[in-house]
Amino acid sequence: MSVVRVAIPLLKGKRKFFLEKGRPWSLAEHVLLAALTNKPRTVGELAVAGDVPQRLVLEALIRLMRAGWVTLHQESNGVVFSATVAGRSVVGDEELPKLAKSTSRWMHFVIDKVTGTLYRSREMPFFEKHVVERRAARERLVWLNPRDIDAFDDTAGVLATLFEDDEKFLGIEPTAEKLVNRFAIATVRGDNVEGLPPRAPAELVELVKRAARTAAPSPMAMRSPHHEPGRQIPFADRPAPQPIDAVFRPEDLILGGKMHEAVLHEAIQKAKYRIIIHSTFISEHGFEQVQASLIAAAKRGAIVDVLWGENENKTDAVTTAKTIAKVRTAIDTEGLGLSVRVHPFSTRSHAKILVCDDGKSGRLSATVGSCNWLSSGFQNYEASIRFSDPGVVGAVLEQIADLTRGSDRHWTELTSEMARLASDARLQKPPVGEKAKVTLVLGPQHAQFARTARDAARRRMFVTSHQIGSAARPSVILPAITAVRENGIEARVFYGVASERPAGVSTSSNGSPAPSVQPILSPKLHAKILAWDDDDVLISSQNWLSADPGESNVRREIGLMVNSKGIAKAVIDNFDAARGDGGLSAKSDEA
Repeated sequence: MSVVRVAIPLLKGKRKFFLEKGRPWSLAEHVLLAALTNKPRTVGELAVAGDVPQRLVLEALIRLMRAGWVTLHQESNGVVFSATVAGRSVVGDEELPKLAKSTSRWMHFVIDKVTGTLYRSREMPFFEKHVVERRAARERLVWLNPRDIDAFDDTAGVLATLFEDDEKFLGIEPTAEKLVNRFAIATVRGDNVEGLPPRAPAELVELVKRAARTAAPSPMAMRSPHHEPGRQIPFADRPAPQPIDAVFRPEDLILGGKMHEAVLHEAIQKAKYRIIIHSTFISEHGFEQVQASLIAAAKRGAIVDVLWGENENKTDAVTTAKTIAKVRTAIDTEGLGLSVRVHPFSTRSHAKILVCDDGKSGRLSATVGSCNWLSSGFQNYEASIRFSDPGVVGAVLEQIADLTRGSDRHWTELTSEMARLASDARLQKPPVGEKAKVTLVLGPQHAQFARTARDAARRRMFVTSHQIGSAARPSVILPAITAVRENGIEARVFYGVASERPAGVSTSSNGSPAPSVQPILSPKLHAKILAWDDDDVLISSQNWLSADPGESNVRREIGLMVNSKGIAKAVIDNFDAARGDGGLSAKSDEA
């Protein structure tokens, strides 16, 4: 069987991470401690009472003794365990306090320059180029050429890859050390690829196979062939991340301008330690409406981070920058510049996000949707959705962490802070309630869900957008037309502002069924919703009918796709009720 080596280009780096190590206590350990506060017991007695193996009991007792919560002494019936004073003081807590050790560790990693995937260095052994060149003199070898990848822009990937389950990210030591070029070697025997980690992307495995097919019949040394990987699979065509099983409560569906205003003020007034607001725009009037509440929150001990994303419209960007300068001056006058941090840089994102703690247990919630929290007059019809489930909150905070990177995409102090918050959020206790399937959706991925709606809808498809423009036809109108004509469903599309007349949006000339496209005249429609049937809705910052997010800035738009019984029906019914009450008026325009 022929054997071919394929040299895969890598970037190698190392960073010093600060972390907290220690796993949380299990329910079984908590129950054992509670049993020992009632009366001293032997290992055998505990095992019989709990109907568990003695080995499990002994392991739990050793951990509890290390924590100082359990002690042992000799009695006539053997070694007896009992709770200490410290153990009795914590046994009544909802959860036993985690005993974690703060430490630091140098972590080595590599990034493949073909798919941009990050690995621990031991997953992908690497070599310097001259070592690979020597092997090319005696082995059949193909060089897989790199794509234009010079960094790793995924906070979630860093945390998931480099940290163990019992480790929590605390920070990273700033460094000017650059990543260096190295190579991994994969071996292809027939159609089998060896030397790649199990989680290597299928795309990389396939490219290695293709490269191997171009190998010369004998070793070529310095003249070994090179294989071009071609264009990377567009972000829009990559599989969406796996849905998160998260608790969704109907009251966390936020619809209408006034409800958004109430949610914002209530969240700020309750928060005791953290408030994060990402608003595309910041207006002087908009900030004045919450300034006193933010200052009061800071005086309670909360840290406030205000982020903004406008950078495309030069006039608006300059206006926002001037507003920020005024706001920062006002905050500094109060002596709270270190607590209320209005950041001067643009994240280049259109996302609208609110993250706050609940003021009681410290549980964080994340709200994602259409509302520009610091520039809206709350007169528009808006749509957002809130989650306090740890998986969703952690995922949203990881995206905020990526948004805080500088223009050179380097990991900043603020990035570390947001990543640490994401780690904390993932450890918080989940709320109680019915589970939903939740997917975090980034810019180009929105197009996937328009196609999903086209194919999955059985009765209806529903879309709202602030604006309508030339992007409407390929992104939404064509899928809606297909769904109407092929599946016979009802498709309703609403918009607030016509930025331009979209090409191809006109009355059908052949009498074929077509979606209804209607402008909402008063008040302005600002919600960005894609829903179908009764149980599926995507609430986002994405203007479905005018924006077409490019590949260069995948976090330009952020939304949450939710599958939950009746959620789409609730959204659509609320919208229709607002129209029926005269809150929304429409003029029909068939398309």
